[in-house]
Amino acid sequence: MTTTKGTAADMTALAAMAGETMVEWLRDLEGFEGLVMLSNDETGTTHVISFWASKEVADRRRVARLKLRDRMTTTVSVEVQETEAYDVAFADLSSFRDAARPD
Repeated sequence: MTTTKGTAADMTALAAMAGETMVEWLRDLEGFEGLVMLSNDETGTTHVISFWASKEVADRRRVARLKLRDRMTTTVSVEVQETEAYDVAFADLSSFRDAARPD
């Protein structure tokens, strides 16, 4: 998870635009499972959470991910506050999957 801080008037829209660009690049990498961006317009903070098939895959892609992070944060003029690795201890995303299914 990477936490960034910016001063744009609409950080949520900026994060959405950056996320769409990042996914286009990341989906071609082995083991990439998904991306979530959580933004708060009041604080200018965005949390970028990427999901990988395993810790080993994420570690192999670390240099490429950091290069992409640095390019994106420079492009959208936000500052990286921190980047930390986390294990997914629990996730229930069934409501997201169900919402994405066509009728």
